[in-house]
Amino acid sequence: MIGIIILTHGSLGVELLKTAEMIIGKQDKVDILSVQSGSSLSELATRLDSLKEKYQNDGLLILTDMFGGSPSNIAMAYLDDKNVEVVTGVNLPMIIKAFSIRKDVASPQELAKFASNTAKDSIIIAGELLKK
Repeated sequence: MIGIIILTHGSLGVELLKTAEMIIGKQDKVDILSVQSGSSLSELATRLDSLKEKYQNDGLLILTDMFGGSPSNIAMAYLDDKNVEVVTGVNLPMIIKAFSIRKDVASPQELAKFASNTAKDSIIIAGELLKK
């Protein structure tokens, strides 16, 4: 099963994991890394190195909050590894989809496509949808 790291600013990742587990149950092979005010980015990269080794055999998907932020910049340094993929713009539907299908996909890249598409499809202007 592909491992997942949720790497975000502040406590967003912790809260997303808690909420996803409230909906679909406890998850294995998930780690949270947070960039806090005053965090050492080199220390965070060291922790990410260690976690990447933990998931080396099964593959790793890193979910970050926004492209261009420190979490995604740190994560993208690992894209040279074929067993690692990064998706930015993490949201609850994306996480639930990734948790639900990660046992059934062949690679982190395939899991990333499903997760990304689910996140995009979950953004709806409700007024436009309901007024049709």
